[in-house]
Parts: sequence; structure tokens; C-alpha cells
Amino acid sequence: MNGKKIIMLPLLLAAAAASATPSLPPGMPDGGCWADPMNKLQVKVGTATFSANTEGSTGKVSFQTTPKYYPGWCYSQHGPDRAKYFRSKVKNPQSEKQSGYFKLSDDIDYRLEFDDFTTAAPFEEYYVQSAGAGPNNSGIGPIDNYAAIGNAGTITFRLRRTIIGGAFSYPSGIELANLYRYVYSGFPSTVPMIELITEQTLVPIPVECRINNGQTISVAFGNVDSSLVTASPASSPYRADRSLTYKCNTALTQDINVSLAAEPAGFGDAIKTSNPDLGVVMQYHSQTVKPNGAFKTRLIDGQGSDNVSFALVGSGAKKPVTGPFSGSATLIITNL
Repeated sequence: MNGKKIIMLPLLLAAAAASATPSLPPGMPDGGCWADPMNKLQVKVGTATFSANTEGSTGKVSFQTTPKYYPGWCYSQHGPDRAKYFRSKVKNPQSEKQSGYFKLSDDIDYRLEFDDFTTAAPFEEYYVQSAGAGPNNSGIGPIDNYAAIGNAGTITFRLRRTIIGGAFSYPSGIELANLYRYVYSGFPSTVPMIELITEQTLVPIPVECRINNGQTISVAFGNVDSSLVTASPASSPYRADRSLTYKCNTALTQDINVSLAAEPAGFGDAIKTSNPDLGVVMQYHSQTVKPNGAFKTRLIDGQGSDNVSFALVGSGAKKPVTGPFSGSATLIITNL
């Protein structure tokens, strides 16, 4: 477990073309292309550079999807052609703080731009002359080659409020934007070709407050008898207590959140580990802090301290297999 630095182990979601020809989606026009199953492309972002940690500060970062190429299906009444028209939609709410941005979290707005288009998402129709993929024959068939348009671009993050903890995070599985493609202008597909999905990401910004002076918090449970592992943190025989100290470079006196940025294990509000049947639960004042949740505490003159505990828990589905395991997380000071 880490107190300030993290090595993330992202879950990469890749969709493959179904082996059987799908049914025509409702309302799909001649020349429409779509995904079945949906291509949920994980957005792998680099490191954004922020000049300040105050509200309104921006940082731009490039992204590349995983996988890079994606399959799909097309419907045509006129044989082979090119699906050279595109549209994009964004499900997240528009930011009330800045036009052209969308709300990703309480801390951050974003604006997404594809490398293949000169306008940011969302857009209604865009013509790409060089687009080569499309229907390979009449009827329903796979797109004639693996497509790549829309797999890279840039994201501009904009801080919605001053961030004092040196970083912000957002969880995996949030759809940033989607992309439709089709052959004939004015006759868009009814199902997207791709959805761009976040991976668990931590983005650094100029530090104002640190936890334990930025040092790694190591939590080791020693040798674990898998027969003694329980699904409840309260009854777990494997626990570790740790002290947290907060220190800021300004004399802040205010309530704050300490957020736990971590990949969920999928059971018991636990942090994911490399063993699918083992997780770690963090508790503050005997209350569980969920992955990507937070607990409230207070700074006085820019300083504070707390105690937290970590408990090893099992999924309850089966006895954990023996062998080494590891996990990681990050604690971040954020404003309320």
C-alpha cells in the first residue's frame, strides 16, 4: 500500500468481434457501421502539466487507446464503400463553470479532442476523406479492415476548485466520449463504433499539502494462513495500523477530505490485490473507506494527523490460493 506514490495495475478492456453475424440494430440506415459487442477502448493518458493548483488551471495530456485497432460491423444495400462520416456524443454533464468542458468529477472538468478531427467532442457530423474502413459487401458484414480513427487525441483537464493535495484522481469505467461512423451524410448509425473509457488514473499537480512527507506507507501482513482469512474486516486476524501526518506549505485551517484512490477488488469495499480472492480494507475510526471514497478530517495551521487501519479480507467465494500477492493505492488530500 502506498501513501503518496502509486504503481497502478490498470484493467484493460478489449472487445473482440463476435463470431456470429449480429442482427441489424433498430433504425440502422444503409451504410451504417457499429460495434457488437461494443468496443470499450481504455484511454491511457500521459502526464498532464499544471502550472498551478488553483481553480481554472488547465493541463493538457495526450491519450492512446488500448487496443489501438478495433473491429465492427456494417450494413450496406449498395456493396463495398467507405464509412467516412463520423459523429460523437458525450454523456457526462456540461460544465457550469466553463463552456466547452464536461464534468468528470467534483475536482475536474475535461475537454476531449480526437487527433483525426479539428473539433472537440461532441460533434454532429464530420467528414474524413482518408477514412478507408467501411462495408465490405451488401448486407451485414464485418468492417472491411480493422479501424483506427478515434483511437488517439488529447484531453484538456480544467480544475473546478483549488486542489491542495498534490494530485487528483478519477476511477476506471467512466465514458469520456463515443464515436459513430457511417457512409452517407445525414444518415448516422444508431449504435456507436467505440466508447472511450477511463482507466484508474492519478494526475499530479503542484503540491501544497503532503501526507507523511510524501513517503511510501508500507503495509505488510506477513505469512497469511488462507484458512483464517475472513470476509469481514472486523473479524480479520490480519490487520495493520498506520499513522498519517499532514503538512502544508500554507497555514490552512479548514476541513479536508483524505481520498483513497484505488482499484476496487469487486467485493467487500476492498482494494484490489494481485490475488482475485484477497483484498485490503482501509478503515478510519472503525468505518470502512471505500476505494475512490474519502474520510473527513481537519487541518489546523496547515497541519494534522490521523490513524487508519488496514485489514486483509477474502472474497468469500472460495479459499484464496497460496502465494505472494500485492496491491497499491494512493491517499490524496482534497478540499471538501
